[in-house]
Amino acid sequence: MIPQPAFDPDKVAYYEKAGWEAYYDRNWPRAFWLLVKLNREEFRMSWLTAVSAALDTVRATIAFAPMDNDVPTAIGYVERFYEKARRSLGITAGARVLAELEMEYWIVHRELALARLQPPHEGNLEPMVESLARLHAALFNATPAAMRSSAELRALAAQAVDRITGKYSTDVAADWGQVEEYLRQAYRAVAACRNRR
Repeated sequence: MIPQPAFDPDKVAYYEKAGWEAYYDRNWPRAFWLLVKLNREEFRMSWLTAVSAALDTVRATIAFAPMDNDVPTAIGYVERFYEKARRSLGITAGARVLAELEMEYWIVHRELALARLQPPHEGNLEPMVESLARLHAALFNATPAAMRSSAELRALAAQAVDRITGKYSTDVAADWGQVEEYLRQAYRAVAACRNRR
């Protein structure tokens, strides 16, 4: 097993939350810059690689975003992203496997977000938790059981984002704060699991 360099869970949480916020505010330059910083912190990429990987993410998002989306193209760009992440972080899972796990999460998240648009805005988080646990396990060279806690917290963060984007949040600022806190806890759980190995 290749040891992975440590990242700062709080920085990763902030960049991810701020990136989501900038994306939904349609502040594209800020969203892109935050993606680059996230790639640098979480995946330990060089500046040039982080910019190239951020472009892969943007292209994947463009392919996936429409309702009549192009999943194979999106997977292709996510695979390119993970090829760079694997080299930088020492991930043992293959880039194609990671891309398929990431896309599974994107699809499950979209389905749950759409279902929650209808009152009472609830939904079963378990499919998202399971997909995130598999993704986190592959990313961080662990087991899905070991990554269960981080997956649950990240699913709660996604649920809070959905309240905002679905326009049924009763306090948008508080929900953004909750997103960051859930992500902070999720990445601290990842770091704690890695430290135990």
